Amino acid sequence: MSKNKSIVITGASSGLGKYLYKSFSKYYDIINISRRISSSQYNIISNLEDLSGLKQKLEMNKIKHELCILNAGTLGTIGSANEIKVEEFLEALKINVVANKIIIDWSILNGCKYFIGISSGAATKNYDGWLNYCVTKSAFRSMLLQYQKDFPELNFKLISPGILSTNMNKQIKSLDVFLYPDMKKFHQTKAEDPQKASELIYKKYRNYFDREDIEIDLRSEDEW
Repeated sequence: MSKNKSIVITGASSGLGKYLYKSFSKYYDIINISRRISSSQYNIISNLEDLSGLKQKLEMNKIKHELCILNAGTLGTIGSANEIKVEEFLEALKINVVANKIIIDWSILNGCKYFIGISSGAATKNYDGWLNYCVTKSAFRSMLLQYQKDFPELNFKLISPGILSTNMNKQIKSLDVFLYPDMKKFHQTKAEDPQKASELIYKKYRNYFDREDIEIDLRSEDEW
């Protein structure tokens, strides 16, 4: 691959996104879209909750790219469903769903044909106190499946990396397991190094796009 080719990684400044940057920057120039600057060749700095600001900044940056990795997201406020404020719910929806639609549409206009959405078990299973995350990751999953259905000439994959050793995992493990029993899983299951996930995604992403299955769980891969 030519180093002159560019790809988008959202949230390339921290967590899994930072390691995805390290893995993919070996052969690509990286366009980081996040609220914090990264070491990427291009940084489009925007709070993903500010949808109009995000759209405006993207329209100002017309950069051709061939792959878009939708990684950035928020766990959101934890609490019983009826205790979550509407404003908190809307914030999670904006960041995890609507902002990604804006980025996908911008990427298509800039020639992108390959998309990877970083998914989660929370997209198909509910956890105690996770209204914001479960609902928005489910909507994110459904949105990418709909794009693939409506645009068969494009290529969408949903990749679930499992439990990783990130700040989000630390946040989850700090929750009271008596209030949120499902969180015991995160204490009982070893959190993997995000670099392991990023390197596997980088190593196999071309193969993933040749596969018929849209959803891929890294934990089911032989190399994991």
